Amino acid sequence: MNEPNLNPDPDAMLDGLFARARVQRPDTTAAEYAFETRLMARLREKRLQDSESIWATVSWRLAPIFAACVIGLVVWHSEVVNELEAAEQLVYVANPNTFERWNGLD
Repeated sequence: MNEPNLNPDPDAMLDGLFARARVQRPDTTAAEYAFETRLMARLREKRLQDSESIWATVSWRLAPIFAACVIGLVVWHSEVVNELEAAEQLVYVANPNTFERWNGLD
């Protein structure tokens, strides 16, 4: 009738296993030796295996230069537009009748 409890508390068993695992520290010095060198060698090998197109590699490396060119063109274009607007205003002030004749051709 009164059977002993054969299944102890699973949480207590798990806590005991965790405590034993904390006490036993594995030796990781062999894995730490030259880790960076081994990692870089593996990445270099993977890059050679997964060789992409030369155009993709070159375009990614030149992307900052292309971005700088686009920014330069935008600045240059805005200055040209400002100069054009200033020139139109000067032409209108100097010759208002001529400018109105050409403007009416729309």
